[in-house]
Amino acid sequence: MRIAYNAKKGLAVCFLMCSFMVFAHAQKTTLMLINGKATVKKNFQPRKQADAHFYFLKLRQGQTVEIKVDSNTIYLSEENGCGMSFQMFDNKGKEIFLGDSPDGINNWEGEIKETGYYKIKAVMSCLESFTTNELQKKKPTFKYSLEVQTK
Repeated sequence: MRIAYNAKKGLAVCFLMCSFMVFAHAQKTTLMLINGKATVKKNFQPRKQADAHFYFLKLRQGQTVEIKVDSNTIYLSEENGCGMSFQMFDNKGKEIFLGDSPDGINNWEGEIKETGYYKIKAVMSCLESFTTNELQKKKPTFKYSLEVQTK
């Protein structure tokens, strides 16, 4: 069977796009709050600085939300004990101020200012201290739990 050049090219683009969609989907999870609570337990193996897990949830204006992340600590060097932390973004993609740490924090409670879908980004707390080569060589694995509770 002969396939025309443009058909081959289109098929290649389709496979490429499908691969990106599967890869992107694997890192994103929508949280379902049951009785105002959701808990996720996962492993996180960062191999480059951009690695993260993303969680999406719908929140209402005026809701009080408590978010906690708990993880094991891994020492990638004598002075750097790393764990998991998180950052939060509103439905417009703007980062919500949760505290003074640029890496993120591991515990926060606050009131939601606007109804919409929010994103929680779970990352290694000292990720920028290490290069991609160091991460690939040391292969850290974090076991963490993320808990979201609304009141």
